[in-house]
Amino acid sequence: MKKYRDTNVYYLSNFFEHNELKYESFWLFYNREDEIQMGIFFPGQKVYSFLWEYADEDILVKIDEWKRAFRRNDIEILQEAKLHTRNYLSGEQKVYLDCLETNLTTVDKKFKDLTAYDTGQRFVQIVTDENISFADIDLGFLKLTDTVDKFRAVVRILDTDGIQALILNGYHHRGELLKVCIVESDKACSTITETLPLNIFENTYVAMPFSG
Repeated sequence: MKKYRDTNVYYLSNFFEHNELKYESFWLFYNREDEIQMGIFFPGQKVYSFLWEYADEDILVKIDEWKRAFRRNDIEILQEAKLHTRNYLSGEQKVYLDCLETNLTTVDKKFKDLTAYDTGQRFVQIVTDENISFADIDLGFLKLTDTVDKFRAVVRILDTDGIQALILNGYHHRGELLKVCIVESDKACSTITETLPLNIFENTYVAMPFSG
C-alpha cells in the first residue's frame, strides 16, 4: 500500500473555495494482496458504514423494502453491530440507506471485498469518537439534489465535534482499491510523509458520496 497526503488540497479545491478549505485528505493506494486496516489511522474510534440502493420497481414493494441495501448485496448484518436505516428521495426515486455502527477492525474484514466498480460506489464511511450516536450525524445533505452541493455538505459534517473522518472508495490505474480519507486540516495524519503528486488524478476514480 502507498500512502500520500494531499497537502496541496488538489482534490478538495475542486469543490471548495480557497477561503473555505479547512479540510485535508490522505490517499491510500492498495495492492491486491494488501489488508485493509483503517484502525491504524483512527485508533480507538468507531465507524458508521453507509450503503444505499435505489428502489427496484420490478419487484414487489414488500420484498424491495425487506432487501434494502445490505441484503440486496448479500451482506450479512453482524450481530455485534447496530443497524440503522433511513429512506430518502433522489429526485423522484426512493433510496434505501442502511448503516452499520461498529468498530474499524470488524468492518475492515466485513467490507474488504467491496470495490468502486460496483457496490463500493454506494459505500461511504464516517469515523467518529465512541460517544457519537447515529442521531448526532446530520443527514440533512440527503435532501440536496446537486452532486457538488451534496458533496460539500457531506464534508462539512466534519465540523461537528466528535466526527473525525469521511472515507470514500475509489480505484487507481491498475483497477485496485483506493481509499480517500477526508479530515479537518488540524487532524491530518502526521505519520504519512509523502505528498500526493498532481498528475496522480489522471489515473484515479473516486465515487461521490451518497450519489449515483
